[in-house]
Amino acid sequence: MTVVAWHGLDAGALADELPRLPDWPFAGDLRLERISSGTTNVNWRMLSPEGTRFLKVPGLGADAFVDRRVAHEAAVVAAATGVGPAVLYFDPVTGIEVSAFLEGYRSSGAGDLLSPEGMDEVMRLYRQLHGGELLSVTKTLFGMIDEHCAQVADTGRALQPYQREVQERWRPIQERYVAAGLELVPGHNDPNPPNFMVKHGAPMMLIDFDYAANTDRYYELGAYLTILGIPVDLRAALFERYSGAAPTEGQLARLYLSGVGTLVKWGHWALYNSVVRDIDFDYEKYGAGMLLGALTMLRSDECARAFDAL
Repeated sequence: MTVVAWHGLDAGALADELPRLPDWPFAGDLRLERISSGTTNVNWRMLSPEGTRFLKVPGLGADAFVDRRVAHEAAVVAAATGVGPAVLYFDPVTGIEVSAFLEGYRSSGAGDLLSPEGMDEVMRLYRQLHGGELLSVTKTLFGMIDEHCAQVADTGRALQPYQREVQERWRPIQERYVAAGLELVPGHNDPNPPNFMVKHGAPMMLIDFDYAANTDRYYELGAYLTILGIPVDLRAALFERYSGAAPTEGQLARLYLSGVGTLVKWGHWALYNSVVRDIDFDYEKYGAGMLLGALTMLRSDECARAFDAL
């Protein structure tokens, strides 16, 4: 049997192959238009006589990080909670997934997520998603950091001194945080701004659930606050919008330290990708930026105070 390298097919070849998938439900001729965004998948606008849909084809090498069954499960939960598009088809063998096309929506930028309306929408979105049914797999921030550190070590690449310092400073924080207990929720786990879809007059939506799993609720929130550089003095008010109650010192500490962990996690993710993936993206530069940001936070007085408040 011929194995199809789905990620490498051009639009015409892919349109010919898709109807051969098991239980393919879409009738008529297909026309595909490549969507350029995304580093983990090859994304397409799929047009047929029945309408326009979104087609996701797993990218080369992404299976080292992505459990396609869990990603599909999370997309279904997100749709059920009203924060993601409806899922219309999934093939568990290839990981190919088709969902409703968010007509009129666009990927957000930092400005969208930093506006007062955008911040409210992000808090609403996470509140709804976190209230959904737990997923079949738990993979917290801390498990992902351990996994990526091991993956980097397995490549044999030497760490720079500042990268070793990040690991050394982070280790006792992770141990203390985990010992203090986690609050598991169904998580999206990828705070990249383009995953937040916006449309004027419509609710914000989430896409791309490749890294989804049950996770500690503060990771999702801390990642958003840190990646977007939201000032510390706004964090208590945003958490209150999310939870309905003012945060304790311990909760604010978890938000801060989860933000630090976000940079540690994605920094090591990028270091590993810089070795194993061959696409037009500077993983080395991305990882360096994340880990240098983490080191700045790890050396700060605020980090020490958050550690004591756990």
